[in-house]
Amino acid sequence: MTTHDATVPAPTVAGGDAPLQPGRRKAMTRALRAVTGAGAVLSGASRAAAGAQHVPVTPGPGAPPPDALRDPLLSLVHRATWGFTSDLYADAVSKGLDVWRDEQLDPASIDDSALDARLASFPMLSMSAAELIANYPASSNGDLVVANALRQARILRARYSGRQVFERVVEFWTDHLNIPGYEGPLRYLKAVDDREVIRTHALGRFRDLIGASAKSAAMLYYLDNYTNVAAAPNENYARELMELHTLGVNGGYDETDVVNVARCFTGWTFDLRPGPTQGIFVFDPTEHDTGMKTVLSTPIPGGGGQIDGEMVLDLLASHPSTAAHIASKMCAFFLTYDTPQATIDRVAAKFLLTDGDIQETLREVLSERSLVEANVWGNPRLKRPMHFVMAAVRGTGGDIANVRPLLEELRQMGHLPFAWSAPNGFPDSLGAWGSNLLPRWGFASRLMDGQVPGTTVRNTTIGAYLGGVPRTAAARAINLSVFGGRMSDLDLTEVQEFVDNSPVWNLIAAREAIAVALSLPSVQWS
Repeated sequence: MTTHDATVPAPTVAGGDAPLQPGRRKAMTRALRAVTGAGAVLSGASRAAAGAQHVPVTPGPGAPPPDALRDPLLSLVHRATWGFTSDLYADAVSKGLDVWRDEQLDPASIDDSALDARLASFPMLSMSAAELIANYPASSNGDLVVANALRQARILRARYSGRQVFERVVEFWTDHLNIPGYEGPLRYLKAVDDREVIRTHALGRFRDLIGASAKSAAMLYYLDNYTNVAAAPNENYARELMELHTLGVNGGYDETDVVNVARCFTGWTFDLRPGPTQGIFVFDPTEHDTGMKTVLSTPIPGGGGQIDGEMVLDLLASHPSTAAHIASKMCAFFLTYDTPQATIDRVAAKFLLTDGDIQETLREVLSERSLVEANVWGNPRLKRPMHFVMAAVRGTGGDIANVRPLLEELRQMGHLPFAWSAPNGFPDSLGAWGSNLLPRWGFASRLMDGQVPGTTVRNTTIGAYLGGVPRTAAARAINLSVFGGRMSDLDLTEVQEFVDNSPVWNLIAAREAIAVALSLPSVQWS
């Protein structure tokens, strides 16, 4: 089938075992040259932002409106979820931006029973630390089983959850309150922290979130506060609590504050003894510094016991510097790297006005006003590796039967879940990821060639995207079906040129065309 206007035939040919066509190699090589290196990525961003125009086609279910690249709702779907799907976007369009966003910010209102069924094979996700240690002993590598289950659940939730915004918010707080989950007792304790701290409080009050974190055995162990005693104060948690979790590095505290906050948290530990309470928070009054302290010019009376730390958490959670720090990070994560200060200030004001209500704060971040002010279509964000991988799987309708090979792909890209060792969490900047694009190209190729074991992009899906579409409109159809119409004109031309030069236009060539599209500059951005 070689005529220029031919359509993709019925999905009867397997596409995973075909050799890479020379035309595809050529197109993807040009794509790599276009995006390799942070400076080149910036030029790719300019292409996506300034040169891109929506290619008009006959609208169908989930198709973007004519001015797709300037559509706040489409931008919100790309930024605030794990990846565009036509069904997800069609649902958002039917409800409108405000209603869809508010529904997503109320995850309990969204039925996720299908995901729950997939997660049923990981009973450890609902166990206490004591139960995990008893049922998955480290002596038989049970701790690794627990750690890997947490990582696999992260991927399955990103792919299949209907609570897409919630899952991205969980990602945000996981980095903000980072605890690596890959070594020693943290293989057990992080699984509990993920459930009882991050997922429980991700859309609640910020004070409750950092309060739960302060009492989390995972955080107590990771930042050494379980060894923080009056006779030898340990400042690790106190420093990160102020620098990373609340005020920010320029939030107005000094070294004296660090010392006094550490004193306030002496005696905060967890039960280390084997038994049913192992891993549960304990305050040990015998190890607490009972003297008077002063934190941020606020006196903490002597003799307060556990209340000293609670007073510190109250003070930090309500501090204007904390509001500014959280607002700035949220806007950078969900809007643009350089969100206008007026937008950040409005988000910070909402944080303070609502007593740190995360749901209400995010409602402001994800408002149409904020999206427009931040010019999200003109200021794209580079997808971090996991966002890119999951968006590719979701956009192509990929089905995951075995998560482990996908985790290996993410390991090669430097974004394996729960594997960042420093307390600042995985970086969220262009500089951190802009020169790490070669593994993305390899993943796109393997995904569409059927070479990612356990993840299947079915020919029936490709047929639904391209079956009956004229060959001359193939790039446009790919753009709409997989990316929601967000590809730049230059990248559309690249894909269509590959299609036009394919000696045979069939499902194998169609899969390769999608692999080319997944490798191009504008697709790396959200």
